[in-house]
Amino acid sequence: MNDLQSSLLKRSALPLLAILLVVITGAFFVVQLVQRGMVQAIIKKDQPMGILFIFEKQGKPVSNQLLIWYPSRRKAAIMDIPSSMGIILKSADKMSGIDSVYDSRHPNKFVREISDYLKFPINGWLSYDESRLSRTVDLLGGLQIFIPDPVMNSEGMKDVSLPGGAVLLDGDKVNQYLSYSLAADTYSEEISRKQKMLLSLLSQLAQESNTINKDGNIRLIAKEPHSNFSLQTREELFRHFAQIDVDMIITQFISGSFRTFEGRKLLFPYYDGELARDVVSQTAKALGAEDVGTMQKTAVTIELLNGSGEKGLANTAATLFESYGYQVVSVGNAPSFDYAKTVMYDNDGDKTTFQQVANVINCKNFGDATALPGLRKANITVILGKDFNGRYCVGQ
Repeated sequence: MNDLQSSLLKRSALPLLAILLVVITGAFFVVQLVQRGMVQAIIKKDQPMGILFIFEKQGKPVSNQLLIWYPSRRKAAIMDIPSSMGIILKSADKMSGIDSVYDSRHPNKFVREISDYLKFPINGWLSYDESRLSRTVDLLGGLQIFIPDPVMNSEGMKDVSLPGGAVLLDGDKVNQYLSYSLAADTYSEEISRKQKMLLSLLSQLAQESNTINKDGNIRLIAKEPHSNFSLQTREELFRHFAQIDVDMIITQFISGSFRTFEGRKLLFPYYDGELARDVVSQTAKALGAEDVGTMQKTAVTIELLNGSGEKGLANTAATLFESYGYQVVSVGNAPSFDYAKTVMYDNDGDKTTFQQVANVINCKNFGDATALPGLRKANITVILGKDFNGRYCVGQ
């Protein structure tokens, strides 16, 4: 190729490069506008929004909290998604822990697997590694968290030193709090600790809302998490996060059984995930209900009595109700094991909540609470009959 041909080729390529640059720039701004418009559209249409908070340690997710959020109503719920959850991965067409597809640089596949499994749209994700979380916490002035007992340097936890009581933790201490584990901790206790951290973070956002909205401080908070959202969209999200009624947030989890699979301990959700999907679906509906009393932070308490004679049935029911965010305060036996049908008693007169609890097990058999002997220990009493199969009341 001679010099003249080379010169002509270069000149002809310049317009194409310019056009390509314009297209790329235009596409970038379109994505920005669509993202920002999506948040406003969800608020305007009064729809729920799903956002996954991912907290990492050494590039692996140690806590995944799905925020099911109604921006226009300032109401939300949080569901823990265990990294060790065993499912059939669509992207790999095999059974494995869900975190096996996690890539800290591009968590989209991981988030999509969770969304597909729960059959609930997750609009986006916010990912924090140790340094990002630490900086965020310090920007907020620390997180107020209650730790029942001190957790000091011990065998296996040489880098953990946490005081007991109601304490204000800085960024480094919050990372310790999030990632430590005790041999005596139950599955639910570990989940509760992780969810308390996010609740405290959202609470601190609300308390510091006036400060962080001034002088560009919101941008400092918004730029910390790695995300599929643009920075401008994250700023908008964090402004709305600060308006969530944190005291009304319901915490939930995926219940299941632990089994060893390919040398690893995995949690396999009950009923092949049907229960988890139902919890998410019912939660989204409850958050969108007009009745403000439909979703209560003051946990609805339940007393479970086994009237079927089947060993362990009340404990199975307890796990079921707790998955939905209800608090089981008493488990025992009914006066007899001759109950053919499950019967429920409303001890407080809250008909809306009572019906929601009944819907969990598809119970339609209600009794007169005044006929129950003695003082009741909970808002609702459930006597499990022979028709309860561990999930539903069959035939009612």
